[in-house]
Amino acid sequence: MLGGNNLEFIKSQSADSVSSLTVNSIFSADYDVYEIYVMGNGSQNVSSLSAEFVDSGGSRIGTGAYDTAIHRLHYNQAFDDVRTTGSNSFEFAFTSHIDHDFATKLTVFNPFSNSKFTYANMQSASQTAEKNIVFCGVTTSATGIKFSANQSFTPVHVNVYGVK
Repeated sequence: MLGGNNLEFIKSQSADSVSSLTVNSIFSADYDVYEIYVMGNGSQNVSSLSAEFVDSGGSRIGTGAYDTAIHRLHYNQAFDDVRTTGSNSFEFAFTSHIDHDFATKLTVFNPFSNSKFTYANMQSASQTAEKNIVFCGVTTSATGIKFSANQSFTPVHVNVYGVK
């Protein structure tokens, strides 16, 4: 069971008026599963919120190796599905031109392992709700994650927990 009393706090980090936030030194051999909560607001023209795993030196891993499946529920239309393969990063929330607030829960599996693939599932809410699955097709050990926007976050808050 994820969540509840099984979570152990690892790190909290916030920033304001930045287009990216890298949260380092969060993945280790101590846990195989992590829960990451990301919430914030994007500037007026933000439309793309993405993430990618990074190594201990802050370099991106999985370049061209992210595959995603996204199921969206828009406030003004039916569901739609988005699939990507071979991407450099993955979407973690979908905002709109009207509402830039967002909140996302990511559950990440095996990020520190150098013998297993990393994958995650996400649930996010903004004016559009979505559920995502992401697969990183490399076995490079990740120690952090970088969140990016095509405009500035105003602000962004990240809380990271290990799952016992």
